[in-house]
Amino acid sequence: MNRKHCSLKILDKSMAKIHLLGSGGFIGKAIQREACDIDIQYWSHEKSHNTLYFDLLNKATWQSLLHQHPEHVMLLSWPGLPNYDDEFHLTRNLPACIELIECLISRGLRRIIAMGTCYEYGLQNGELNEGQPTEPQNCYSIAKDSLRRYISTRCKNIGIRWSWIRVFYPYGEEQNQNSLLPSLDRAIKEGRATFGMSSGRQIRDYLPVELVARHALMISQSTSAYGIYNSCSGKPRSIREIVECRIREQDADIELELGALPDRSDEPIAFWGCPRRINMLMDDAEKEKARA
Repeated sequence: MNRKHCSLKILDKSMAKIHLLGSGGFIGKAIQREACDIDIQYWSHEKSHNTLYFDLLNKATWQSLLHQHPEHVMLLSWPGLPNYDDEFHLTRNLPACIELIECLISRGLRRIIAMGTCYEYGLQNGELNEGQPTEPQNCYSIAKDSLRRYISTRCKNIGIRWSWIRVFYPYGEEQNQNSLLPSLDRAIKEGRATFGMSSGRQIRDYLPVELVARHALMISQSTSAYGIYNSCSGKPRSIREIVECRIREQDADIELELGALPDRSDEPIAFWGCPRRINMLMDDAEKEKARA
């Protein structure tokens, strides 16, 4: 794993080892690239011939993890994306996560960090902050929001520290090849004359996946981080602007077919995240590093 971009160091050496579940995914791999000397054990369904093999949907694979009595867990595993409207998010993934967390609690869990989604905010427009009510519109976001409610209530009742990271629109290395920017890159590489997309008028919050990874790691290393955090840039941009910028960066000659694909009905026209909470945490960490 290439670690040349590592920038985070251990802030509190008393922190227990982090057990990262779902380390083989888009964000999980970014965390591996950014983690440096933070003590992390990487569990993944990709490690089928390894003692760190973990499959959320196969309880037999949980045993190696549970035998280690993990105190500090980061839960990224969520099979089946990006089929946001499929009911398995509610009928399969959500119950599996809840059962796993109950097993972890019985083995001594003290801290959990889990990944959510900006889709939890539903059809609300404008800048979105963590204190706003959630109004999820698809099966994926309903399941995620339900998991967040379960974690917050359960952990509060038994004194376990928890954090929930609402991720906006990450892009970068290892991204799903059917996502917007990888699809555009492929069209350019293949020399296509046109690129079909939605109207492009939607306002979104795109951020490098490395920044999402740094947010997650900073939360994991903070002794004060608690509750919900937006992982976002706080910089609204239209999808058309984002695509046109990518075309200019590659000095490509390709014409956009705006409106060739429908706009998503379960997303508002314009929304972006308020980064105040995560920025405050990052600023405090920088001050702590400067004093060290």
